[in-house]
Amino acid sequence: MHELSYTVERLEVSVPVEEYTAACVDVPKFLAYCKDCPNYNTRWSCPPFDFDPLEIWSRYDTLRLIACVLSFAPGQDAQSAVQALKEVKKDLVEELLALEQSVPGSFALSAGTCEYCERCGKADGMPCRAPERLRYSIEALGGDVGKTMEKYLQKPIRWIRNGTVPEYLTLVGGLLMNPKDNGSGLTSKG
Repeated sequence: MHELSYTVERLEVSVPVEEYTAACVDVPKFLAYCKDCPNYNTRWSCPPFDFDPLEIWSRYDTLRLIACVLSFAPGQDAQSAVQALKEVKKDLVEELLALEQSVPGSFALSAGTCEYCERCGKADGMPCRAPERLRYSIEALGGDVGKTMEKYLQKPIRWIRNGTVPEYLTLVGGLLMNPKDNGSGLTSKG
């Protein structure tokens, strides 16, 4: 394993939720992708849900997108890159939860699936062990993060392929803001 060497660039933009959902949200398409993921029906943050994801989007006027772009030194090994992503994701999720606390009526969207617990209670038929921390990702709610990065943050997503780390990797989270009603009733299940 090589020494971990990377930098983090932060990208942000706020967009109207109505515009975002029209351009980037396709719940049936992404639900089909989710069904192929090992997290499907094993994590409270992942589908299937007992609610329509479009209902969450429709409750808010504004989506603040926050992306972290990790740029790696040439030759970075994949294991180190994935570890870096996990570290940056943890910090981004903490930041999103703090933003949610500071912006009345807002709701944080995680960068990927919830990984707070070593094993999610859903896998054992149990409620969420940390419902105060559980948040859904943009993808879990039907959002196309690839399209999001290109359209709103002008940076296409890159992937680790065959163990080769690209010049950068991305994490995307968000904050739904300006509730159309009082924002109440939005809770995680578990």
